[in-house]
Amino acid sequence: MTPPSVYAQRMLDAARACLVVTAASLPLSTAATNAFAVLAFLCWALSGQWRPAFGAIAAEPVAWLGYVLFAALAAGIAWSRVPAQEAAGALLKYRELLLFGITMFLFADARWRARLLGAFFAGTLVLLVLSYAIRFGLLHYADERGFSSAENAVLLKNPITHGFIVSLLAFGAAVYALRCAGWHRWAFALVAFLAAVNVWFAVQGRTGYVVMTVLFLWFAYSRWSLKGVAAAAVGLALLLAAAYQWAPVFQTRVSQVVAEAHDYRYQAHPGETSIGSRLHFWNRSAQWMARHPLLGAGTGGWSEAFYEATEGEDGFMHNRDRNHPHNEYVHLAVQLGPSGLALFIALLVVAFRRAGRLSGEYAVLAQGFILAFAVGSLFNDLLFDTTEGHMWAVLGGALFGAAPRKES
Repeated sequence: MTPPSVYAQRMLDAARACLVVTAASLPLSTAATNAFAVLAFLCWALSGQWRPAFGAIAAEPVAWLGYVLFAALAAGIAWSRVPAQEAAGALLKYRELLLFGITMFLFADARWRARLLGAFFAGTLVLLVLSYAIRFGLLHYADERGFSSAENAVLLKNPITHGFIVSLLAFGAAVYALRCAGWHRWAFALVAFLAAVNVWFAVQGRTGYVVMTVLFLWFAYSRWSLKGVAAAAVGLALLLAAAYQWAPVFQTRVSQVVAEAHDYRYQAHPGETSIGSRLHFWNRSAQWMARHPLLGAGTGGWSEAFYEATEGEDGFMHNRDRNHPHNEYVHLAVQLGPSGLALFIALLVVAFRRAGRLSGEYAVLAQGFILAFAVGSLFNDLLFDTTEGHMWAVLGGALFGAAPRKES
Protein backbone atom coordinates (compact mmCIF):
# COMPACT_ATOMS: atom_id res chain seq x y z
CA MET A 1 0.00 0.00 0.00
CA THR A 2 1.36 3.43 -0.99
CA PRO A 3 0.82 6.24 1.56
CA PRO A 4 -1.40 9.02 0.17
CA SER A 5 1.10 11.82 0.72
CA VAL A 6 4.75 12.68 1.18
CA TYR A 7 3.93 13.89 4.68
CA ALA A 8 2.43 10.51 5.64
CA GLN A 9 5.48 8.70 4.28
CA ARG A 10 7.84 10.91 6.25
CA MET A 11 5.90 10.39 9.48
CA LEU A 12 5.85 6.62 8.95
CA ASP A 13 9.60 6.63 8.32
CA ALA A 14 10.09 8.74 11.45
CA ALA A 15 8.09 6.16 13.41
CA ARG A 16 10.24 3.38 11.96
CA ALA A 17 13.44 5.26 12.81
CA CYS A 18 12.26 5.74 16.40
CA LEU A 19 11.56 2.02 16.71
CA VAL A 20 15.01 1.22 15.32
CA VAL A 21 16.48 3.39 18.10
CA THR A 22 14.15 1.66 20.57
CA ALA A 23 15.52 -1.71 19.48
CA ALA A 24 19.10 -0.51 19.98
CA SER A 25 18.13 0.87 23.42
CA LEU A 26 16.45 -2.31 24.68
CA PRO A 27 19.66 -3.87 26.07
CA LEU A 28 21.09 -0.57 27.30
CA SER A 29 18.59 2.00 28.56
CA THR A 30 15.06 1.69 29.91
CA ALA A 31 14.55 5.46 29.73
CA ALA A 32 15.53 5.60 26.04
CA THR A 33 13.38 2.54 25.32
CA ASN A 34 10.32 4.21 26.80
CA ALA A 35 10.98 7.60 25.21
CA PHE A 36 11.56 6.39 21.65
CA ALA A 37 8.68 3.91 21.79
CA VAL A 38 6.35 6.78 22.70
CA LEU A 39 7.81 8.92 19.92
CA ALA A 40 7.27 6.10 17.44
CA PHE A 41 3.62 5.80 18.47
CA LEU A 42 3.10 9.56 18.13
CA CYS A 43 4.72 9.66 14.68
CA TRP A 44 2.53 6.80 13.51
CA ALA A 45 -0.58 8.50 14.94
CA LEU A 46 0.32 11.79 13.22
CA SER A 47 0.78 10.01 9.90
CA GLY A 48 -2.96 9.44 9.73
CA GLN A 49 -2.40 5.88 8.53
CA TRP A 50 -4.81 4.37 11.02
CA ARG A 51 -7.10 2.48 8.67
CA PRO A 52 -4.36 0.47 6.90
CA ALA A 53 -2.67 -0.23 10.25
CA PHE A 54 -5.87 -1.54 11.81
CA GLY A 55 -6.55 -3.50 8.64
CA ALA A 56 -3.18 -5.25 9.01
CA ILE A 57 -3.85 -5.86 12.71
CA ALA A 58 -7.29 -7.32 12.01
CA ALA A 59 -5.77 -9.71 9.47
CA GLU A 60 -3.14 -11.07 11.89
CA PRO A 61 -4.46 -13.16 14.84
CA VAL A 62 -1.31 -12.58 16.89
CA ALA A 63 -1.85 -8.82 16.75
CA TRP A 64 -5.57 -8.75 17.45
CA LEU A 65 -5.33 -11.33 20.24
CA GLY A 66 -2.98 -8.90 21.96
CA TYR A 67 -5.62 -6.20 21.59
CA VAL A 68 -8.25 -8.55 23.03
CA LEU A 69 -6.04 -9.27 26.04
CA PHE A 70 -5.43 -5.54 26.54
CA ALA A 71 -9.21 -4.90 26.28
CA ALA A 72 -9.82 -7.58 28.92
CA LEU A 73 -7.31 -5.88 31.21
CA ALA A 74 -8.97 -2.52 30.56
CA ALA A 75 -12.33 -4.04 31.52
CA GLY A 76 -10.70 -5.55 34.62
CA ILE A 77 -10.31 -2.06 36.07
CA ALA A 78 -14.07 -2.14 36.74
CA TRP A 79 -13.77 -4.87 39.38
CA SER A 80 -10.19 -4.33 40.48
CA ARG A 81 -9.47 -4.66 44.19
CA VAL A 82 -7.13 -1.67 44.03
CA PRO A 83 -8.07 1.99 43.40
CA ALA A 84 -8.87 2.90 39.80
CA GLN A 85 -5.73 5.03 39.46
CA GLU A 86 -3.52 2.14 40.56
CA ALA A 87 -5.38 -0.26 38.28
CA ALA A 88 -4.92 2.13 35.34
CA GLY A 89 -1.20 2.26 36.11
CA ALA A 90 -1.08 -1.54 35.96
CA LEU A 91 -2.94 -1.49 32.63
CA LEU A 92 -0.35 0.92 31.26
CA LYS A 93 2.34 -1.68 31.96
CA TYR A 94 0.70 -3.84 29.27
CA ARG A 95 0.70 -1.12 26.60
CA GLU A 96 3.21 -3.11 24.53
CA LEU A 97 0.32 -5.37 23.52
CA LEU A 98 -0.94 -2.41 21.45
CA LEU A 99 2.46 -1.47 20.06
CA PHE A 100 3.02 -4.98 18.65
CA GLY A 101 0.44 -4.53 15.89
CA ILE A 102 1.67 -1.06 14.96
CA THR A 103 5.26 -2.29 14.75
CA MET A 104 4.11 -5.19 12.58
CA PHE A 105 2.39 -2.74 10.22
CA LEU A 106 5.40 -0.43 10.04
CA PHE A 107 7.98 -3.14 9.38
CA ALA A 108 6.46 -4.88 6.40
CA ASP A 109 9.39 -3.25 4.56
CA ALA A 110 12.28 -5.76 4.63
CA ARG A 111 14.95 -3.05 4.59
CA TRP A 112 13.59 -1.36 7.71
CA ARG A 113 13.13 -4.77 9.35
CA ALA A 114 16.79 -5.58 8.78
CA ARG A 115 17.78 -2.22 10.27
CA LEU A 116 15.75 -2.86 13.41
CA LEU A 117 17.10 -6.38 13.95
CA GLY A 118 20.62 -5.09 13.27
CA ALA A 119 20.15 -2.31 15.83
CA PHE A 120 19.05 -4.80 18.49
CA PHE A 121 21.99 -7.05 17.60
CA ALA A 122 24.42 -4.11 17.92
CA GLY A 123 22.96 -2.93 21.24
CA THR A 124 23.11 -6.44 22.69
CA LEU A 125 26.66 -6.88 21.43
CA VAL A 126 27.61 -3.76 23.41
CA LEU A 127 25.97 -5.27 26.49
CA LEU A 128 27.92 -8.51 25.95
CA VAL A 129 31.24 -6.66 25.60
CA LEU A 130 30.55 -4.70 28.81
CA SER A 131 29.72 -7.93 30.63
CA TYR A 132 33.01 -9.52 29.62
CA ALA A 133 34.86 -6.32 30.54
CA ILE A 134 33.39 -6.65 34.05
CA ARG A 135 34.11 -10.38 34.18
CA PHE A 136 37.80 -9.87 33.36
CA GLY A 137 38.26 -6.91 35.68
CA LEU A 138 38.49 -4.19 33.04
CA LEU A 139 35.44 -2.52 34.61
CA HIS A 140 34.76 -2.58 38.33
CA TYR A 141 31.14 -2.84 39.33
CA ALA A 142 29.03 -4.28 42.14
CA ASP A 143 25.26 -4.43 41.88
CA GLU A 144 22.77 -3.30 44.50
CA ARG A 145 22.98 -6.68 46.22
CA GLY A 146 26.76 -6.48 46.45
CA PHE A 147 27.70 -9.17 43.93
CA SER A 148 31.14 -8.52 42.50
CA SER A 149 32.20 -8.83 38.88
CA ALA A 150 33.52 -12.33 39.50
CA GLU A 151 30.10 -13.45 40.74
CA ASN A 152 27.72 -11.61 38.43
CA ALA A 153 29.03 -9.82 35.33
CA VAL A 154 26.02 -7.60 34.65
CA LEU A 155 25.71 -3.90 33.92
CA LEU A 156 22.69 -1.76 32.94
CA LYS A 157 20.23 -4.69 33.31
CA ASN A 158 19.44 -7.11 36.11
CA PRO A 159 20.67 -10.72 35.75
CA ILE A 160 17.26 -12.01 34.61
CA THR A 161 16.89 -9.46 31.81
CA HIS A 162 20.56 -9.73 30.87
CA GLY A 163 20.33 -13.51 30.53
CA PHE A 164 17.14 -13.29 28.49
CA ILE A 165 18.53 -10.69 26.07
CA VAL A 166 21.93 -12.32 25.60
CA SER A 167 20.27 -15.73 25.07
CA LEU A 168 18.40 -14.19 22.13
CA LEU A 169 21.69 -12.78 20.82
CA ALA A 170 23.28 -16.24 20.94
CA PHE A 171 20.30 -17.80 19.17
CA GLY A 172 20.03 -15.12 16.50
CA ALA A 173 23.78 -15.17 15.78
CA ALA A 174 23.69 -18.98 15.44
CA VAL A 175 20.79 -18.76 12.98
CA TYR A 176 22.60 -16.21 10.83
CA ALA A 177 25.88 -18.15 11.02
CA LEU A 178 24.24 -20.99 9.11
CA ARG A 179 22.92 -18.59 6.48
CA CYS A 180 26.20 -16.81 5.79
CA ALA A 181 29.48 -17.80 4.20
CA GLY A 182 33.13 -16.89 4.62
CA TRP A 183 34.25 -14.71 7.48
CA HIS A 184 30.66 -13.61 8.25
CA ARG A 185 29.79 -17.18 9.23
CA TRP A 186 32.74 -17.39 11.60
CA ALA A 187 32.00 -13.96 13.09
CA PHE A 188 28.38 -14.87 13.82
CA ALA A 189 29.44 -18.27 15.21
CA LEU A 190 31.93 -16.58 17.54
CA VAL A 191 29.28 -14.15 18.81
CA ALA A 192 26.87 -17.05 19.39
CA PHE A 193 29.52 -18.97 21.34
CA LEU A 194 30.57 -15.99 23.48
CA ALA A 195 26.95 -15.09 24.23
CA ALA A 196 26.06 -18.65 25.29
CA VAL A 197 29.15 -18.86 27.51
CA ASN A 198 28.25 -15.50 29.04
CA VAL A 199 24.72 -16.63 29.94
CA TRP A 200 25.71 -19.97 31.41
CA PHE A 201 28.99 -19.14 33.13
CA ALA A 202 29.31 -15.41 33.83
CA VAL A 203 25.86 -14.29 35.04
CA GLN A 204 23.64 -15.39 37.92
CA GLY A 205 20.33 -15.15 36.04
CA ARG A 206 18.89 -18.65 36.28
CA THR A 207 16.06 -17.74 33.92
CA GLY A 208 18.79 -17.20 31.32
CA TYR A 209 20.10 -20.72 31.94
CA VAL A 210 16.70 -22.20 31.14
CA VAL A 211 15.96 -19.92 28.17
CA MET A 212 19.42 -20.52 26.67
CA THR A 213 18.94 -24.29 27.02
CA VAL A 214 15.52 -24.19 25.33
CA LEU A 215 16.85 -22.04 22.47
CA PHE A 216 19.84 -24.35 22.04
CA LEU A 217 17.53 -27.34 21.63
CA TRP A 218 15.13 -25.45 19.36
CA PHE A 219 18.03 -24.38 17.16
CA ALA A 220 19.11 -28.01 16.82
CA TYR A 221 15.57 -29.11 16.00
CA SER A 222 14.98 -26.37 13.44
CA ARG A 223 18.25 -27.23 11.68
CA TRP A 224 18.53 -31.02 12.06
CA SER A 225 15.08 -32.22 13.25
CA LEU A 226 14.73 -34.87 16.00
CA LYS A 227 18.16 -36.41 15.41
CA GLY A 228 19.67 -33.00 15.91
CA VAL A 229 17.79 -32.55 19.18
CA ALA A 230 19.01 -35.93 20.46
CA ALA A 231 22.63 -35.11 19.63
CA ALA A 232 22.26 -31.58 21.04
CA ALA A 233 20.72 -32.92 24.26
CA VAL A 234 23.66 -35.28 24.80
CA GLY A 235 26.18 -32.55 24.07
CA LEU A 236 24.34 -30.08 26.28
CA ALA A 237 24.18 -32.57 29.16
CA LEU A 238 27.94 -33.11 28.96
CA LEU A 239 28.57 -29.36 28.75
CA LEU A 240 26.38 -28.52 31.74
CA ALA A 241 27.84 -31.38 33.77
CA ALA A 242 31.30 -29.98 33.09
CA ALA A 243 30.07 -26.50 33.98
CA TYR A 244 28.67 -27.78 37.25
CA GLN A 245 32.05 -29.26 38.09
CA TRP A 246 34.30 -26.38 37.06
CA ALA A 247 32.24 -23.16 36.78
CA PRO A 248 31.68 -21.78 40.32
CA VAL A 249 28.93 -19.29 39.39
CA PHE A 250 26.89 -21.91 37.54
CA GLN A 251 27.41 -24.53 40.24
CA THR A 252 26.40 -22.16 43.03
CA ARG A 253 23.22 -20.97 41.34
CA VAL A 254 22.05 -24.45 40.35
CA SER A 255 22.76 -25.80 43.83
CA GLN A 256 20.81 -22.89 45.31
CA VAL A 257 17.74 -23.81 43.26
CA VAL A 258 17.69 -27.32 44.67
CA ALA A 259 18.44 -26.20 48.22
CA GLU A 260 15.95 -23.31 48.25
CA ALA A 261 13.15 -25.45 46.84
CA HIS A 262 13.88 -28.21 49.36
CA ASP A 263 14.07 -25.80 52.29
CA TYR A 264 10.95 -23.78 51.39
CA ARG A 265 8.72 -25.51 53.96
CA TYR A 266 11.27 -25.12 56.72
CA GLN A 267 12.18 -21.45 56.35
CA ALA A 268 11.59 -19.19 59.32
CA HIS A 269 9.90 -16.77 56.92
CA PRO A 270 8.17 -18.44 53.94
CA GLY A 271 9.69 -17.10 50.78
CA GLU A 272 12.87 -15.67 52.26
CA THR A 273 14.88 -16.90 49.26
CA SER A 274 14.50 -16.30 45.53
CA ILE A 275 13.04 -19.75 44.79
CA GLY A 276 11.15 -19.79 48.07
CA SER A 277 9.45 -16.48 47.31
CA ARG A 278 8.32 -17.72 43.91
CA LEU A 279 6.96 -20.94 45.38
CA HIS A 280 5.10 -18.95 48.04
CA PHE A 281 3.68 -16.50 45.50
CA TRP A 282 2.41 -19.33 43.31
CA ASN A 283 1.09 -21.41 46.21
CA ARG A 284 -0.90 -18.56 47.75
CA SER A 285 -2.08 -17.39 44.31
CA ALA A 286 -3.44 -20.87 43.56
CA GLN A 287 -5.22 -20.95 46.91
CA TRP A 288 -6.77 -17.54 46.26
CA MET A 289 -7.89 -18.54 42.75
CA ALA A 290 -9.54 -21.66 44.12
CA ARG A 291 -11.72 -19.42 46.31
CA HIS A 292 -12.38 -16.91 43.49
CA PRO A 293 -12.57 -19.00 40.30
CA LEU A 294 -14.40 -16.61 37.95
CA LEU A 295 -13.43 -12.94 37.50
CA GLY A 296 -10.20 -12.68 39.46
CA ALA A 297 -8.94 -9.69 41.44
CA GLY A 298 -9.12 -7.25 38.53
CA THR A 299 -6.33 -5.39 36.78
CA GLY A 300 -3.49 -4.64 39.18
CA GLY A 301 -5.23 -6.67 41.86
CA TRP A 302 -2.64 -9.39 42.43
CA SER A 303 -1.06 -7.57 45.37
CA GLU A 304 -4.41 -7.35 47.18
CA ALA A 305 -5.21 -10.98 46.38
CA PHE A 306 -1.85 -12.07 47.76
CA TYR A 307 -2.32 -9.85 50.82
CA GLU A 308 -5.66 -11.54 51.47
CA ALA A 309 -4.21 -15.02 50.87
CA THR A 310 -1.40 -14.45 53.40
CA GLU A 311 -3.72 -13.34 56.20
CA GLY A 312 -2.28 -14.63 59.47
CA GLU A 313 1.32 -14.77 58.25
CA ASP A 314 3.97 -12.39 59.54
CA GLY A 315 4.83 -9.13 57.85
CA PHE A 316 7.66 -10.58 55.77
CA MET A 317 5.15 -11.70 53.15
CA HIS A 318 1.86 -10.26 54.42
CA ASN A 319 2.37 -6.77 53.07
CA ARG A 320 1.27 -4.81 50.03
CA ASP A 321 4.80 -4.27 48.73
CA ARG A 322 4.58 -7.63 46.92
CA ASN A 323 3.22 -6.49 43.57
CA HIS A 324 3.72 -9.41 41.18
CA PRO A 325 4.21 -13.19 41.41
CA HIS A 326 7.22 -13.64 39.08
CA ASN A 327 5.06 -15.65 36.68
CA GLU A 328 3.04 -14.03 33.88
CA TYR A 329 0.62 -16.97 33.66
CA VAL A 330 -0.22 -16.74 37.37
CA HIS A 331 -0.29 -12.95 37.26
CA LEU A 332 -2.91 -12.80 34.50
CA ALA A 333 -4.90 -15.67 35.97
CA VAL A 334 -5.23 -13.90 39.32
CA GLN A 335 -6.10 -10.57 37.67
CA LEU A 336 -8.65 -11.82 35.11
CA GLY A 337 -9.52 -15.34 36.19
CA PRO A 338 -9.37 -18.31 33.79
CA SER A 339 -10.12 -16.06 30.82
CA GLY A 340 -6.91 -14.07 31.35
CA LEU A 341 -4.82 -17.24 31.51
CA ALA A 342 -6.57 -18.67 28.43
CA LEU A 343 -6.02 -15.48 26.42
CA PHE A 344 -2.31 -15.37 27.22
CA ILE A 345 -1.79 -19.04 26.38
CA ALA A 346 -3.80 -18.60 23.17
CA LEU A 347 -1.64 -15.61 22.24
CA LEU A 348 1.56 -17.63 22.65
CA VAL A 349 0.26 -20.75 20.89
CA VAL A 350 -1.16 -18.82 17.94
CA ALA A 351 2.01 -16.74 17.70
CA PHE A 352 4.20 -19.85 17.59
CA ARG A 353 2.06 -21.50 14.93
CA ARG A 354 1.79 -18.36 12.82
CA ALA A 355 5.52 -17.70 13.12
CA GLY A 356 6.19 -20.96 11.30
CA ARG A 357 4.59 -19.43 8.20
CA LEU A 358 7.03 -16.54 7.99
CA SER A 359 9.61 -16.56 5.22
CA GLY A 360 13.25 -17.55 5.47
CA GLU A 361 15.11 -17.03 8.73
CA TYR A 362 12.21 -15.02 10.19
CA ALA A 363 10.27 -18.22 10.89
CA VAL A 364 13.07 -19.74 13.00
CA LEU A 365 13.86 -16.44 14.71
CA ALA A 366 10.22 -15.70 15.55
CA GLN A 367 9.49 -19.19 16.85
CA GLY A 368 12.65 -19.11 18.98
CA PHE A 369 11.69 -15.70 20.36
CA ILE A 370 8.18 -16.89 21.26
CA LEU A 371 9.53 -20.05 22.91
CA ALA A 372 11.94 -17.93 24.94
CA PHE A 373 9.11 -15.61 25.96
CA ALA A 374 6.81 -18.50 26.91
CA VAL A 375 9.50 -20.21 29.01
CA GLY A 376 10.73 -16.98 30.60
CA SER A 377 7.15 -16.10 31.58
CA LEU A 378 7.06 -19.20 33.80
CA PHE A 379 9.54 -17.50 36.16
CA ASN A 380 8.96 -13.78 35.54
CA ASP A 381 6.21 -11.36 34.50
CA LEU A 382 7.66 -10.64 31.07
CA LEU A 383 4.72 -8.71 29.61
CA PHE A 384 4.50 -6.67 32.81
CA ASP A 385 8.24 -5.87 32.80
CA THR A 386 9.30 -2.84 30.78
CA THR A 387 12.26 -4.20 28.81
CA GLU A 388 10.85 -7.65 28.07
CA GLY A 389 7.42 -6.20 27.30
CA HIS A 390 8.95 -3.83 24.76
CA MET A 391 10.87 -6.75 23.28
CA TRP A 392 7.54 -8.46 22.61
CA ALA A 393 6.25 -5.33 20.90
CA VAL A 394 9.37 -4.27 18.99
CA LEU A 395 11.19 -7.51 18.12
CA GLY A 396 8.06 -9.64 17.89
CA GLY A 397 6.18 -7.02 15.92
CA ALA A 398 9.06 -6.49 13.49
CA LEU A 399 9.46 -10.23 12.88
CA PHE A 400 5.74 -10.56 12.15
CA GLY A 401 6.09 -7.69 9.73
CA ALA A 402 7.44 -10.40 7.42
CA ALA A 403 4.03 -12.11 7.36
CA PRO A 404 2.30 -12.21 3.95
CA ARG A 405 -0.07 -9.27 3.67
CA LYS A 406 -2.81 -8.41 1.22
CA GLU A 407 -2.49 -5.03 -0.44
CA SER A 408 -5.38 -2.67 0.11
